Formats: sequence, C-alpha cells, structure tokens
Amino acid sequence: MTLRTTENYLGKHDQELAQNGYEILKGNRLKKLKLAIFELNVPETDFGNITKAPQLGVFDFRAFLNLAMLIS
Repeated sequence: MTLRTTENYLGKHDQELAQNGYEILKGNRLKKLKLAIFELNVPETDFGNITKAPQLGVFDFRAFLNLAMLIS
C-alpha cells in the first residue's frame, strides 16, 4: 500500500474513521505528544522524526482495523 492510497482512503472515509478513533493532532495536543515521546526516549528509528511536523494523524486500534477493512 502506498502513501497515496492511504491518503485517498482517509479523504473518502474521514468521518467513519474519526468516529472509530482516527484523529489529526495539531497545536497543544501535538506538542504534548511530542514531549511525551521525547520523555520516553523513543528512538526515531522506531517512531520516525516528528519534531518538525505541523500536524500528525494518529490511529487507535479500532480505527486502524477500520482502515484495513476498507482497503481489503
């Protein structure tokens, strides 16, 4: 699956995924997440470099399963 495919599904099914736990973090909530990750000392190789990201889409388990079912 490519990034473009994922973005297409997120765009087409955004309300359904949001009801199941998908969120886009911005502002204060994103700063708190970045701080929590920094405090846990999570290596970038495990999580990725999000220090300069202005927003970040996050899935809980239910939303992740929902996306997988939509794609298959």
